[in-house]
Amino acid sequence: MEIVGAVVSMMQCFCGETCSHQSISKTCAYLRKPHALANRLDEKMELLKAREEDIKRKLHVENLWRGMEPKAEVHMWLTNVEKIRSGIASIQDKITKDEGCLNGCLPNYVSRFKQGKCINKKIKEVDRLLGQSIFPDASLVDMMPQRGKILPTTSLVGKTAQRSLEVVWKYLNDGHTGIIGIYGMGGVGKTSILLAINNQLLRESTVFDNVIWVTASNDSNVQKLQKDIARAVGLSFDNEDDEMTRAAQLHEALLRRSRFLLIIDDLWEAFPLEVIGIPSPGYGHECKLIITTRSMMVCRGMETTREVEVSVLSEEEAWDLFKQKVGDEVLASPRLKVVAKDVSKECGGLPLAIVTVGRALRRENDLRQWIIALSQLKSATGRIEGMENRVFARLRFSYERLKDNVTKSCFLYCALYPEDHHIETEELIKYWIWEGLLDYLGYGESKMLQGKMILDELKNACLLEIGCQEGSLNEYVKMHDLIRDMAIAVTRVSPLFMIRAGHEIRVPPVESEWLEGLERISLMRNDLCSLNFEPRCPQLTTLLLQYNSLSKGILPSFFNHLQNLKVLDLSYTGIDLLPDSLSNLENLRALLLRSCWNLREVPTMERLKELRFLDLSSTSIVCPQGMEMLLNLKHLDLSNAKVYGFDSQILGTYRFLENLLMLGLDFVDVVEHCTNLTNLEANFSNLQDFNYYVLSGHWKTLESFKFCIGYPQSSKLPGKNSVGFFGIHIVERESPSWLPGILELDIHECSGITQLPMFIMNASSNLKRCKIKYCDEMEWIITPEWVAFPNLELLEIEGLSGLQNMCKGIPPAGTLTNLKVLNVIACNSLMTLLPLELVQQLKNLEELELESCSMLEEIVTEAENEEVIQENNGELVLPCLRKLRLVSIPRLRSICRGPMVCDSLMTIEVIDCPLLGRLPFFLEIRQQLVDSLKQIKGSRRWWWTLERNHPTATSLLAPLVRPEREQHCSASNEDIIVEINNICSSGGSSGNSSFGPR
Repeated sequence: MEIVGAVVSMMQCFCGETCSHQSISKTCAYLRKPHALANRLDEKMELLKAREEDIKRKLHVENLWRGMEPKAEVHMWLTNVEKIRSGIASIQDKITKDEGCLNGCLPNYVSRFKQGKCINKKIKEVDRLLGQSIFPDASLVDMMPQRGKILPTTSLVGKTAQRSLEVVWKYLNDGHTGIIGIYGMGGVGKTSILLAINNQLLRESTVFDNVIWVTASNDSNVQKLQKDIARAVGLSFDNEDDEMTRAAQLHEALLRRSRFLLIIDDLWEAFPLEVIGIPSPGYGHECKLIITTRSMMVCRGMETTREVEVSVLSEEEAWDLFKQKVGDEVLASPRLKVVAKDVSKECGGLPLAIVTVGRALRRENDLRQWIIALSQLKSATGRIEGMENRVFARLRFSYERLKDNVTKSCFLYCALYPEDHHIETEELIKYWIWEGLLDYLGYGESKMLQGKMILDELKNACLLEIGCQEGSLNEYVKMHDLIRDMAIAVTRVSPLFMIRAGHEIRVPPVESEWLEGLERISLMRNDLCSLNFEPRCPQLTTLLLQYNSLSKGILPSFFNHLQNLKVLDLSYTGIDLLPDSLSNLENLRALLLRSCWNLREVPTMERLKELRFLDLSSTSIVCPQGMEMLLNLKHLDLSNAKVYGFDSQILGTYRFLENLLMLGLDFVDVVEHCTNLTNLEANFSNLQDFNYYVLSGHWKTLESFKFCIGYPQSSKLPGKNSVGFFGIHIVERESPSWLPGILELDIHECSGITQLPMFIMNASSNLKRCKIKYCDEMEWIITPEWVAFPNLELLEIEGLSGLQNMCKGIPPAGTLTNLKVLNVIACNSLMTLLPLELVQQLKNLEELELESCSMLEEIVTEAENEEVIQENNGELVLPCLRKLRLVSIPRLRSICRGPMVCDSLMTIEVIDCPLLGRLPFFLEIRQQLVDSLKQIKGSRRWWWTLERNHPTATSLLAPLVRPEREQHCSASNEDIIVEINNICSSGGSSGNSSFGPR
């Protein structure tokens, strides 16, 4: 039967081929063993494989070097090659398994015929692919269809930059934020942060379909910016296109990209989006815009939704980066490491400077070279490799972009102060005024306002930082070290300055350094004993010599050739005699002799007719001759001064006098003739003299005043529109009608009062700050019959040994509703502080600090009124409280008896309060409080008590807790202070909340 089947198969084969009109020879070729055809197919496949490898090699090179991708037809060809390879592999497998018929006695001609036919078909397909494999280079690859470009960047250093990045990332994923402005001084790392964000978006996020990067420049204009953006999106303009046409084309091209992020790096000027052609984010367009700039004003001009300031690195972060750049092996020497740390500090935390200096000193083992580098950095010479070209040049752009020469001059003036000096803004602006820099801006307050606007511009341009002085209410600014170095580098050329401020020098610069072209000289805060030469500097306008001893005096002819001098500051020097040549300074506008403690005489002033500002405060001198000739005088400061022989009638000749500061007002009739007087600061020796002045009504003509009654220990008067009582006996019936414009009240060491005097009632509506200290007879602060002090923002109480409570009885509605800060210190009779009725009105309270109140047991007492208890469901709500500080209150058991809601609380400090084991806002802790808290300070023992009493709260706080530096405040380990920092606000660490022994 098998033989019959084989024969039938052969006949079917022949019949089939006859029907298909194929030649007998070709059919017979299929019936022979198909291995010959298979070999032929193999040969062609080897050739196809070689062609495939050649094409893939070309594609790899194009992708690697040019970022190109295969075109669609090339991709299709490669796919077809892969398919045919798979098909041929299955055919070869079938040929191998051909076992024949009749147990292998006869070939299986049907199978052979099918295989041969299939192999022949594959040979034709391979031939076709070989024919298609000759691709011209131009049609092989095309530009990669990109969402954006991965850009080269360095890793971010430290938490400072990482926090900025995380804030920007959060805004990018926020549907409400359209335009983000990142600003900061040059070289601080704005671009590095943005590069990291660009790459992270392209690698990890699908928020945007396209990320478009454009680098602007300091000379950008509308046309250039349009072309830069167009180039980034593959759009070209016709040379004849006008601004509006370009904007329309650009707008259309960007909209086609739907969800896109446009990044404009280093923008120096604000441009309207519609003028450029950028779709407005948030108006039906799923797009966002990020800009980096050195000026906050550019952010405002671009109408940014969010602004992120990039700060310099902390000292620790800067040191880590510096070590990385110089190499750890260099720092193996302890002596060299000490100098290296100083070099790192001189870079001021500016990443660009740290990297530049670090690379210049990399693998430098010579200690002398390090010392030279440190000296160059301190003297701002810029001779370290790369400092001038990379650092100072970058920073100088910000200076050169200032809007006019006046603003530039005001900026350079700041460099006259020592390094790291906190510059009082009012003093600085006065220098500008005395120099004549603000002469075109009007008079008095208008010049001060314009000066503040210039300061704001310099701060917004990141050329000045906000400074601070502990315990001071004044405003300060500060120059970053490298910004100051850049400014000094400018003043070595034009305008020409000599700056040796704060160098601790004992010998003045040699006479040859006092060049004829010098315009300003600062030798303040040194230890100069004398100036015994005669400089020739005819263009000199400012000479600052304050805080030097000058115990050996100044050469009598020193000022002979300084005829253009306008500002001379000799304050806080030990000089005992001023040279006669001072009388020749006919252009002098400001003479400052504050606290010249040895000075007894001043040369005649009859020729100083341009003098506007004279400061003789805290001196004891004989009244100078010729003072009646100072007809242009605008500011006279005689506070805390003993000017022997001073005739108060002279004041009547000063028609332009605007500011007068002096002891005792026994000249009320005289000052009435000073019609331009706007600011008066005076000390009255007793309450009767003060009453006499108040009743005169002269104060009604003033814009501001500062009055002290008695003799304060500090020569510094309280703030603007303020009155201070110091060490006097106050009798209610002798007190005047109060000044309604008072903003600040100080009462120190006064007797005769058991509560705030009733005569303050008329001023209570405007009062913003009140400080009461060491008035032993005072039992209450406010009483029910009082008005409510609705605008009081700060109340500070200290050393009131007889104080029973803040309130006598129930306070009226609206009392202290605007209070932000309440400080109570060393009031040792206090057992309770505030009634609940009052606390519920403190909706704006931000800081509550209690310290050293030895008898205090409870802060908030229960209400007497049942309605008050039921208000807010029995909860005490302080929505704005950010800081709670309780220190050294040994009997304190309770803050309040019910639960508290303080969702804005950021800092809790509880030290040496051993009985306070419960916190009312931890009873039912809210997630808002957990999110808000940034720092908790307290002893280990206290924290363990909280864990027992508030297990839910402390477990929620566990991810926020980590032990910080320990400060030993006693010998007992239980009194070690720990800090609990919320470092998780941006996804920080997690850890165990337990503070067990380490």
